[in-house]
Amino acid sequence: MGRRQNFTNSVIYHIRHMESKEVIYVGSTTNFSNRKTAHKYNCNHEEKKCFTYPIYCHIRDNGGFDCFEIIPIKSLKLENKTELLIAEQEEIDKHQTLVNRNKAHSPIEQKRIDHIEKCKKWCENNSEKLKKYYQENKENINEKHKNYREANKEQIKEKRKEKIECKFCSKLLSKWSISRHIKICQSKPKDK
Repeated sequence: MGRRQNFTNSVIYHIRHMESKEVIYVGSTTNFSNRKTAHKYNCNHEEKKCFTYPIYCHIRDNGGFDCFEIIPIKSLKLENKTELLIAEQEEIDKHQTLVNRNKAHSPIEQKRIDHIEKCKKWCENNSEKLKKYYQENKENINEKHKNYREANKEQIKEKRKEKIECKFCSKLLSKWSISRHIKICQSKPKDK
């Protein structure tokens, strides 16, 4: 498993127009300097899929990145991503004229996160049962996996072509190599 993200240096920030001071975007991060750099890069490089996001189109349509500033408005010492997203959503709710595309946090998202956490805990608490089940059913499981792979060759091939952006350095990598890359990514914040 990779390093856990450190939320003790969390930041809520605004992107706003320098002259009018109009806040157009609210975001959150655990590495403010990297996030600022990523916003500027994503806005100015057409090859990035996020180049067409509303935030970057708005920035380019209103004078470009040099007419905007990214300012931290809150520094928070938090425990996890859910707390950070809740704090971000509270700030988003204070503003009417944002170009944020998605909600940072919603009750539905919270249910999904809670479900994932519940499943992880169950797996941790029942690891011996899972190992025993796997050992007793190893041949059947392997046969099912083999049959699935044979029946879905084309879909698997297409999925392997999909690219995912590293959340630290914005590099595009295949879905199958992203976890290995994240372990060695130079832009990743160092745990203390």
